[in-house]
Amino acid sequence: MSGRRGMDGLILWRHSVRWIVLAAIAILWMSPLCVAGQENSASWHAMGSLPCSWSVPIQAPDHTLDVPATIRLLKANHFNCYVQPIEEHPPVSFADFQRLLPAAQSAGISIWAVLIPHHEGASLPYRYDFVRWVQVLARLSLKYPVLRGINIDDTDVGGNGKLFTHQYFSRIYRAKQRINPKVLFVPTIYDLDPEEVTRLTGCVDGVWLWWVNLEQNNGLRSFLKDSRIVAHGHFPVYGGVYAHSTSWHKQGGPKPRLFKQAVELACTYSDGVIVWQLPLTEKPKPWLEIAQTFTTGGTSPLAGKCGQGRE
Repeated sequence: MSGRRGMDGLILWRHSVRWIVLAAIAILWMSPLCVAGQENSASWHAMGSLPCSWSVPIQAPDHTLDVPATIRLLKANHFNCYVQPIEEHPPVSFADFQRLLPAAQSAGISIWAVLIPHHEGASLPYRYDFVRWVQVLARLSLKYPVLRGINIDDTDVGGNGKLFTHQYFSRIYRAKQRINPKVLFVPTIYDLDPEEVTRLTGCVDGVWLWWVNLEQNNGLRSFLKDSRIVAHGHFPVYGGVYAHSTSWHKQGGPKPRLFKQAVELACTYSDGVIVWQLPLTEKPKPWLEIAQTFTTGGTSPLAGKCGQGRE
């Protein structure tokens, strides 16, 4: 009898352990898949305190990216942050990107990679395997720490929300974290509401939030302020500003006065600023001259202070 009671106790113990394990699995299954890491206060200003230049690519005679000219013009115009998309062909191929990194490392210029979703084309060679892309780029960032972050464009438009679910963002984020948590994952979005925050929380190190109205800035202040309130400290919100014509605004970039105001508002009410298609070489170039006023030593009261107003 004593042996049987011992056997019954063992069976009961095994059943108890089994139910504990199953309960734990169920909790993990029902919980969000992304796990937010500890907040790093430095990451809130990862884009830097100057506008980050997403410039019109500067081409060499063979149409590849003119890396020396790019670095030279960025430094001459006082920018220390540069956005380089990875697409299918030069001057924005992966080969161009790889040539840019060592030059940027020597110059101390932060680089942000942009990956292209299906509705815009593709980033070659890995196309829409964004998990593999972040693995490759995270390994590159170990060699070139100036590779500060990885962006995927347009994750909430063009039907991309069906692909970029919370679960898929989790896979992307965890793949990056396993290799180099210091390189940041910051996707592009165009609206931020509680549902979007739920999709992103714990899966991103911030978002690039773009204001698409090139005709006026009415509503931009509340758009940025409300977005940061909704984000509720879960991740930084960086403001995207256009300095060029777009597919929906083909008649040219915003008027210089509106561009200046948009940068001012983004510097004040977001955690940093990205300026799209800033022309580093075109003349006349009022958008470049305006953007320069926000760099270190510039004439704007916000020079070198973008994103510094976070509460």
